[in-house]
Amino acid sequence: MISLSPITQQRWQRFRSLRRGWWSFLIIGCLSLMALLGPLLVGQRALIVHYQNQYHFPFLQGYIPAHEFGLNADTEPNYRWLQKTWQQEKSPHWLIMPLIPFSPTEVCEVNLPVYSKETAQGRIYTDQSNQPLPETRLFEINPDGSRGSTWSIVNGQLHGDYRLRNAQGDSIFLGKFANGKALSQPAHSSPYPGEKLFTFIPYPTPPGMDGHWLGTDESGHDVLARLFGGFQILLGASCLYMVATYAIGIFLGAAMGYFGGWFDLIMQRFIEIWSNIPFLYAIVFLATLLEPGLIALMLILVAFSWIGLAHQMRAAAYREAARDYVVAARALGASHSRIIFKHILPNTISVMITMAPFSVAAVVASLSALDYLGFGLPPTVPSWGDLLRQGKENWSAWWIITSIVTSMVGLLIMVNFIGEAMREAFDPKKYER
Repeated sequence: MISLSPITQQRWQRFRSLRRGWWSFLIIGCLSLMALLGPLLVGQRALIVHYQNQYHFPFLQGYIPAHEFGLNADTEPNYRWLQKTWQQEKSPHWLIMPLIPFSPTEVCEVNLPVYSKETAQGRIYTDQSNQPLPETRLFEINPDGSRGSTWSIVNGQLHGDYRLRNAQGDSIFLGKFANGKALSQPAHSSPYPGEKLFTFIPYPTPPGMDGHWLGTDESGHDVLARLFGGFQILLGASCLYMVATYAIGIFLGAAMGYFGGWFDLIMQRFIEIWSNIPFLYAIVFLATLLEPGLIALMLILVAFSWIGLAHQMRAAAYREAARDYVVAARALGASHSRIIFKHILPNTISVMITMAPFSVAAVVASLSALDYLGFGLPPTVPSWGDLLRQGKENWSAWWIITSIVTSMVGLLIMVNFIGEAMREAFDPKKYER
C-alpha cells in the first residue's frame, strides 16, 4: 500500500478541487485509454466473424482470404460490404465491426445507390433526390466488395462504354451505349444494368455519406478515423518526447545547479550557442536529406527542446544545493550521485510536474506545424497537421477544417487547463507553515 505524505495529499486534493483541470485530466485520460484500444474501436477489419458455426477474429488474425467466408476471391474481403450483404440476405452468418469501421490509412470509396425510372425518353437513372445523374459511371458491387460490371452515364441515360464482368471480376465483354441504346450486345447475357447499382462520389465527401460520420478528406480517408490515428501518433510522440527531454533536461540541469563552477559555466555557453541554431532551418535541411519518420522527428525536437527544462532545473538545484540538509549530507560523506538523486531531485519534483502538460502542448503544436508545412511525417501516416493543410486548401470542404480545428483547439485547451491546475496545486507558497 502506497502511503502519501500529508503535503502530497493536500496537493492532490487541491488539484481535484480545480474543476477545469480535473475534468480535463479525466477527459484526456479517457481519450488516451481509447487510443490504446486501437483496432477495437477503429479499423477496417471485423472484430468477430461467425460463419458456418465457426468464429474468426480478423483484427487479431490479420489477413483472412475471402474464400474462407464463401466468396470467390483470394483477396481480403471488404467486411463492411460483407456485413451489409448478410443483413440484406437475412443470412445466419454475422459479424461485428469496430465502432468506426474504417482504418486511418484506408482509402475509402464512397458509393451511393442509384435508382431508375421509365420515362418517354427511355430509362433514366437518378440519385436519391430523383434528379438525373450527370456524367458519371454506374457499377455493380460483388459480394466481396469489389466492383463488378460498369456503365457510363450522361444526363441520366446510358451513353458510352460499358464493361461486363463475371463473379470473379474478370472482364467478359466490352461494348458501347448511345442515348440508352446498346450498340453492341453480348451473346449470352443482357448489356443492361440490373437493379442494385451504385455510383462513386468524388473526394472529399461531406459527413453522413456511406457511414462516414465526419466525411472524407481529399485523399478518401475517413476524417474521424484520421483524427483517431493522428491522436495515437501524438500520444506516442508525447511519451517519447517527455522521456527523452526530461532525461536530458532534468539530469543536466540538476548537475549544473549542484556542481556549479567551471562545469556550469561551460554548459551555459554551450546552451547559448545551441539555442541560437534556427530550429526550422535545421528541420528543412534534414528533410531534404531524408524522409523523416516519427523517431527521427522526435530526436530533432528533443535536441532543441531540453534547454528550457534544463534552465528551470538548474535554478531549482542551485537553490536546493545551498540548503542545510545538502550541506549535512556532504559532511556525512554522501556521494554526489546520492545527493542529486536522493535529495536534490525529490525536492524539485514540482518543477518537473508543473512543466509536463506544457511540454505535451509544445510537442503537439510542433509536430502538427511540421506536418502542415510538409516537413513532418510521410503523407500516408495519419496526421493532424496534414488535415489542417487539407482544410486550408479545401475551404468548400468545411467538415475537414472544422473537425481538425475543433480537435486541436480542444486538446490544447484541456492540456493548458491541466497545466494551470498542476501549477496551482504544486505552488509551494500554499503549503508554507
